[in-house]
Amino acid sequence: MVTKGNTKAQGLSERQLKAIPGILSAPTIDGGCNKAGISRKTFYEWLKDPAFSEALRRHRDLIVGDALDMLKHSMTKAVETLVGLLDDGESNSYMKRLVSNDVIGHVLKARELEDLEKRIARIEEMIREKGL
Repeated sequence: MVTKGNTKAQGLSERQLKAIPGILSAPTIDGGCNKAGISRKTFYEWLKDPAFSEALRRHRDLIVGDALDMLKHSMTKAVETLVGLLDDGESNSYMKRLVSNDVIGHVLKARELEDLEKRIARIEEMIREKGL
């Protein structure tokens, strides 16, 4: 339903649009509702609205994307730091073991994700070939 207070482009009221940043900036739903100036009941009612749920998801994805971009830009420095700790004569053996496990874990996770991406790409290609 589009009323005077709704934006036609997103199908959300101004109140809903203004609430989204507050909701997403808090670590809890209650905190987000307080920041947004809405009740928890209102929030859950709004979640039933596909337009609101989609807008909330889209904004959350943007925030996560920005955070991941920041991490990606710091990746080289982080890896250099980890490897440097392995070679640091002042680091204790416990620290070196922790760092070694971190490096190995990250490499294995990256390989696992690469494998999954390849498998998904093959499945998508098979689906396209079959015209599904």
